[in-house]
Amino acid sequence: MPFVNISTWKMNDEDQVKKMMEAVTLAVHQTSGAPLDKISVIITEINPSRWSDAGVSGNDPQFPTKSRRKSYEE
Repeated sequence: MPFVNISTWKMNDEDQVKKMMEAVTLAVHQTSGAPLDKISVIITEINPSRWSDAGVSGNDPQFPTKSRRKSYEE
């Protein structure tokens, strides 16, 4: 049955994590009809230094800007 793996940076708010898992479970249940007890949701928290967008490490101070680049010339 459905197995959802969400990769994200560290989430410090446990209530937020629980709400996310519940909301994802509900969405999968409503859209697929899968029974609730057959839906698994796993959240994998990744250290920003082990994540990159556009080749820019998540722990780069300019990550929010640099990670939106479309080419290496930017």
